[in-house]
Amino acid sequence: MKSKNSSRLLLAFLGATALVVAACGSSGESSTTETAAVTADTAVAVDAKPFDGVTLTFGKAPHGEDEKANWEKWLPAFTEKTGIKVELTQVPWDQLEALYTASFASDTPYDVSYQTSTHLTLFGERGAFEDMTPRINGEDFASDLQNFPAGVLGASTYNGKLYGLPFVVGTIAMYANLDMMKSAGVATVPTTEEELVAASKAIMADQKSKGNKDVLGFYTPRTVADYGWYFTLASVHNRGGDFLSADGKTAMMDSKEVKDSAQVAVDMICKDKVQPANGLYNREAAIELFKAGKLAFILDEPSRVKTFKEAALPFAWDIGMPVGYNGKATQFATTGHWAVAAKSKNADAAWEFVKWLSSAEFNATYNQRYAFVPARLDADASGGDEMLARNASWVSVWDGLKTSPKVSQLLDEYAKALEAATSCKTSVDDAFASAQKGATEALAQG
Repeated sequence: MKSKNSSRLLLAFLGATALVVAACGSSGESSTTETAAVTADTAVAVDAKPFDGVTLTFGKAPHGEDEKANWEKWLPAFTEKTGIKVELTQVPWDQLEALYTASFASDTPYDVSYQTSTHLTLFGERGAFEDMTPRINGEDFASDLQNFPAGVLGASTYNGKLYGLPFVVGTIAMYANLDMMKSAGVATVPTTEEELVAASKAIMADQKSKGNKDVLGFYTPRTVADYGWYFTLASVHNRGGDFLSADGKTAMMDSKEVKDSAQVAVDMICKDKVQPANGLYNREAAIELFKAGKLAFILDEPSRVKTFKEAALPFAWDIGMPVGYNGKATQFATTGHWAVAAKSKNADAAWEFVKWLSSAEFNATYNQRYAFVPARLDADASGGDEMLARNASWVSVWDGLKTSPKVSQLLDEYAKALEAATSCKTSVDDAFASAQKGATEALAQG
């Protein structure tokens, strides 16, 4: 996608050439040398890179172990187009807030960084990021802006300010071992909580009868370390609830919808025993169990589609939506954004980078690898993969995280309560009463 500046230079070149040709036609006396000189001078202008020599710093937490290697393949095309060099720093997810806080407090913050809904407004309200509202309404972004749904932009806007341009919308997939299902007489991938528990029990019993006593029914993260809130809050939304009021002022951790959802998670571990106890397996270990044919169902991100296909799993498998409740199933996840540092000394070059990152072309490239849903409508992230195309369609029921300055603190309270309750040592009521207290105190702070 050509930048506005490049288009204008190209038009200038065509106009200059036309004038030279017209001059030759009218008098027949314009010299070949003069024509060549004008054409050569204009060609230099066409090839000129408006930000040649600028170096940007770029901070991003990785979506896969291969991401750094992929950026090494992707970034040269941007440098070739603009002259801008980009220095990538991978920011570990478990150190993200601390490392970003230090960077944005310094005089040389990352010029561009990747921010999810959890931290976008937290840092933005502290003055770390440029408000992109004027940028996206500029002439050079007009043709792109029409491809960003108002709902996606709205969920990323806080008090009229857009601190980062949406890039990806997260979704979650239920991975199912079809061979295990067939053996146990389970006809379809479960679509409700009750179906999931029943199918898990049937498969575990069937496998046990065949001598496979260590096969488990279901796994999804319920701990703080593995972002249990990310994989559980869809259940709250399916019940029509949330952990925070619509105006962002009141904590709702002890609401019926939150506690009923948590009780289902507790029962799967503590009563029905279709999910292993917290601490027995972490998220990556559970993925390996699924790959080894030791786990019937696992809830995880759609990025696993590509890695599972590359691994050539020794059984038939498929993906489905996360299970619903009472006829309602939604997709809960965060949104990923590109943010420009307010203190960047190369803000215009940083915006040029953000435009490139947010283009339909790069959206397709990135998301055909990591299987998120592009935040813009004209980017195909499926790459012809039927599973990923199905995943992309699920954004129609997306009911994800809306950004706010305290959302990260509140999610931490929710996650701690969920982990405590699913430990089978603390009641749901007690765990979420504590979360309500912590969340209320966090909201009361300036």
